Amino acid sequence: MLGNAHYYHQLTRKAVVLFGRLFDDISIIRKNDQTGKEVSRFLVPIIYSPKEKMVTRIFSDPDLTRQLQAILPRMSFEITGITYDASRKQNNLLKAAKPITGGTTASSAYMGAPYDLNFQLNVYARNIDDGTHIVEQILPFFNPDFTVSATMVPDLGFAKDIPVILNNVTNNIEYEGNYDSVRYVYWTLNFTMKLHYYGPITTPKIIRTVYANIHNNNNLGPAYITRMHLANTNGTFKLEDVVFQGKSLKSANAQGIVIHYSPDNDVITLGATQGTFVVNNYIHAASTNGVAQIESLLAETAKVVEIKIDPDPITAQPGDDYGYTIKITEWPESEA
Repeated sequence: MLGNAHYYHQLTRKAVVLFGRLFDDISIIRKNDQTGKEVSRFLVPIIYSPKEKMVTRIFSDPDLTRQLQAILPRMSFEITGITYDASRKQNNLLKAAKPITGGTTASSAYMGAPYDLNFQLNVYARNIDDGTHIVEQILPFFNPDFTVSATMVPDLGFAKDIPVILNNVTNNIEYEGNYDSVRYVYWTLNFTMKLHYYGPITTPKIIRTVYANIHNNNNLGPAYITRMHLANTNGTFKLEDVVFQGKSLKSANAQGIVIHYSPDNDVITLGATQGTFVVNNYIHAASTNGVAQIESLLAETAKVVEIKIDPDPITAQPGDDYGYTIKITEWPESEA
């Protein structure tokens, strides 16, 4: 129904890996109580798992042989929701592109749709000090966000800054017996990752030259340029002379400036036309004795201006810094 071929950028999977990597180097240091010297150091394990499943896993010990000290501390995280973020919406027509080897085509896709991925990070520890030991290695980096740069869609060839925002932190202590001893401590940190989801990638040709043409169309009404076939011509018409229709220039109901005249086929072209020239009426030249009858109006469309735009340098690729070279050609050279 969406009308696109299959595509899968694995963006959610990449976001999960990216989030987990943020916390995979947190460590715990054990020190001698007497000397204060470091005795041991170890990384805190982290896995993708819901909190309830993780708690069950930690405390499921049918043989009653495992010790919590041997499996804690550790961390788990999970995605808790995905919501659309309208505040980051961009123009629907914007595209990202990366040139393909050879320079004639590019990988292209519309700019991604902005979504917020909500993550929950859970920290489990045997005692309060281990819990704060871990949390204090996280909090200083989120003020309230930490931005990472990642190439989420390699075919598009650019790295995207992805903010990860720490929304809130809560902690809880589970006791054993009559609150005499701590069973375990867990902290919950809720994050929001600002992500973009991209659609299918196409491979259009790279546009090297753009032409913008301005046409004169008499069928749409009085035009800037009027071309006429004359009859009963007496005298001459010279370039840049004013030609008018009527008894005098002052009372003329139509006028224009001669920009081309061909005596061989008796065709005259007037620019800066004002008013409407009518077949069978006579036109007069203001500075010469030229006079002629309008036999017909040539209604074909004329290219008045041709604008050619090239990148500078011409070898520029999508994503490069480049300028433009603009060439403007006016009638009659525009129809050459």
